[in-house]
Amino acid sequence: MISLEFAFSNMLSPAILFFILGVIAVSVKSDLEIPDSIGSAITLYILISIGLQSGVAVSKTGILGVVIPALSAIIMGILITTVVYYIMSKIGFDPENAGSIAGHYGACNSVTLITVLVFLEQMGASYEEFVPALYPFMDTAALLTGIVLGRVGLKKRSVEVEKGEYNIRDILRTSLTAKSTLLIFGGFLIGLISGVEGTKSLMPFYDNIFEGIFTIFMLDIGILSGSRIFGLKSVKPVTLVLAIILPPLQAFMAIILATFIGLSPGGATVFAALAGGASFISAPAVMRSTFPDANPSLALGMSLGIIFPFNILIGIPLYYQIANIISNL
Repeated sequence: MISLEFAFSNMLSPAILFFILGVIAVSVKSDLEIPDSIGSAITLYILISIGLQSGVAVSKTGILGVVIPALSAIIMGILITTVVYYIMSKIGFDPENAGSIAGHYGACNSVTLITVLVFLEQMGASYEEFVPALYPFMDTAALLTGIVLGRVGLKKRSVEVEKGEYNIRDILRTSLTAKSTLLIFGGFLIGLISGVEGTKSLMPFYDNIFEGIFTIFMLDIGILSGSRIFGLKSVKPVTLVLAIILPPLQAFMAIILATFIGLSPGGATVFAALAGGASFISAPAVMRSTFPDANPSLALGMSLGIIFPFNILIGIPLYYQIANIISNL
């Protein structure tokens, strides 16, 4: 079981400190920035690495071993989005904003996923290597659920929707071709097809320098998060409180389900990070085109300014501790 002392030491790890440096740089109005071309290249490297290693892991165990976890990821995406939509509706958000926020909450955060994998590596904790490949299943299910619930809410309020404005095929295409989904799932398929032997020569590149590149990535995300934190001053206090409370609750539900289907504490922690994160990549693109009248800075501000910092500083060590406790019951 992880101790509180280690949870604190995680906050002082190089990657987390680089994230904090990025936030500080924004707060002091520094001109520090990571060029877009470098940031994009680093993101490509990290997402391909996750997908490739997941695919290789499944090539060892067989594809049938992933069916139940994939179905569980879909269920979790639908459940989280539905619960968040109901809560947001009850505290006064209109259907479009409620649907958009719910979609962001239910969809996955690739950066949180990357962070939890680095955390488990530093802990020396094992996990089922196929679990990161569940990302597209949970992500897509959440986005579609948020869209459906938002549209149902609009119809109940007798708001007319132009014919053709909402096309399920277009939403699926946007969701499945988003950079994070495409790279993780594409890398997964390549790793699955190539197997251990086929990827043997590639793995040193995706293993040996991963953590060093990850620190630059976290600096870039810290700068991005810092720019969003200060945009939440006008948000209602109850919304900010929910932004902190909901992710651990989502992660707790995910841990219970993951443990039930037989995942190890490490695997359950990764599953919880998928469920407890909030998207700031796939969800903004999908929700902006579906709910044009929703406030995009609201959901994105909560995702980047509150939920992501909470998860990497406190949430991930907490989820790992809970997963260990539940697995021992």
